[in-house]
Amino acid sequence: MAYFKGSIRSKVLGMDTGLSVVLPLDRAAVPEKKCPVVYLLHGHGENADVWTRMTSAERYANAYGVALIMPEVQRSFYTDMAAGLPYFSYVSEELPKLCEGLFSVSSRREDRFVAGLSMGGYGAVKLGLRRPDLFAGCAGFSGCLDIEALRASLSDSDPALLGEAKAIFGQQLVIKPEDNLFYLVEKTARLPKDQRPRVMVTCGCEDYLYAHNVRFRDTIQALPYEFAYREWPGVHEWGFWDQSLQYALEFFFPGRREALLKS
Repeated sequence: MAYFKGSIRSKVLGMDTGLSVVLPLDRAAVPEKKCPVVYLLHGHGENADVWTRMTSAERYANAYGVALIMPEVQRSFYTDMAAGLPYFSYVSEELPKLCEGLFSVSSRREDRFVAGLSMGGYGAVKLGLRRPDLFAGCAGFSGCLDIEALRASLSDSDPALLGEAKAIFGQQLVIKPEDNLFYLVEKTARLPKDQRPRVMVTCGCEDYLYAHNVRFRDTIQALPYEFAYREWPGVHEWGFWDQSLQYALEFFFPGRREALLKS
């Protein structure tokens, strides 16, 4: 394996931004010329290296022979902000092109996936549903999946958080359809089967975002997606997300780990 941590210049953002990358460079175990890739997204208040600090993400990537690309988006909710930077455009458009030029990762849709936790769980599912032409699958762990419910919970009692939300979504806190996962999941369901992303959601039964995830689960299960849902006792913490990442890699790449062990 190889682990790179540094910064990359983004023309879309107009600045340098953090990036961490894990590559399975023991190429004898990986038959593809360019390996599959998972864009792995951080949560609110975290950064590009949190997954490798807090989980065994590097070890799991090695087991599956896949690359992990871990960008940094500050506290933007992976959104083109109303008064801020266009982080959704950066992650969905510029970042894949930059990484495919710099590293030996596949540019094929069938090899490209996205996953994340909490705020990053929202971002991952949004990326999968808004850009099914780019991502074959997405996974959200303990995600803020009901952005309207999150908006409704904001109040003047927390002016800093309210101010952040207004910078992201606008002064009137109007959630655009393209940022609403319930709108997106209905819209993307109308695509042909081979153009719809596979979707996975995990959430702990005691997580404060559990209701978000159950509402999303109930909505998507009524639609023609390849969808997997897992819940078990747990709260909003790294032990749960470490286990979720293992489930997601098997969901994205079924049987791949066993096949590489035999090769």
